[in-house]
Amino acid sequence: MPHVDRQQAVKGFRQLLDRAARRVKDPWFLLPYSSHGVTETQTAYRERVYCYELYHQIRVLSESVGKAAGSPHFVASGELNKSGLHSVIEKGNHQPDLVWHVPGDPYGNAVVVEIKSLPGFVKYGPRKDLETLSAFLDAGDRRYEHGILLIYGSRVPDRFSHEFYDEQSIPLGIRAKVFKTAEKIQQEATDERETETCPQAACDGPTDRIALSDDARRRINVLWHPHVGQSPNDLGTLEHLPLT
Repeated sequence: MPHVDRQQAVKGFRQLLDRAARRVKDPWFLLPYSSHGVTETQTAYRERVYCYELYHQIRVLSESVGKAAGSPHFVASGELNKSGLHSVIEKGNHQPDLVWHVPGDPYGNAVVVEIKSLPGFVKYGPRKDLETLSAFLDAGDRRYEHGILLIYGSRVPDRFSHEFYDEQSIPLGIRAKVFKTAEKIQQEATDERETETCPQAACDGPTDRIALSDDARRRINVLWHPHVGQSPNDLGTLEHLPLT
């Protein structure tokens, strides 16, 4: 198998992802549905529906423009079970939404992606996603080069409207929530390391908490895909999320 540089694969995949995201149309972006007792058709963001169409578009484009990202050696794999013997870290139990990698090659890991609809992001927060990305980026020799948190959609349920007043405020709201969560994960990991020096903590044994290193923060980009036909907006890395 010819050598393909992982850094080049990262750069090429970002371009591939942008083009694929632009090709995710309705009803995969915003799904119409009917409910019992309701006469009007309703719409909702459904993450699995969006993800599966995004996977499809990435694979289609991989056959043409994907060579810059390392295709056909690098491929997109969705929802890989990375637990047990296949974990990227010891005792790991992670199932990312998407990876761009060379299957079977522990040194061919380029990009790991977590995807959330905007309502899901607002309701549940990004902690699980950031911990998964961090685990893959801090996996030693098996580490992935780059992580992406991709948030899509522009509608927020009314009960969360106090966090996002209008579409213009969404990028700021996303940045603030991600940054606050990243800071909390790092602080909790620091506090835990400090308490492990006490006798009681030693008796209890170490935990499996995922830390978020400064290096991982530099290599995670936050993207927002607001509308059909648009490319995702790059909101910055976790190291530098402008809050204005």
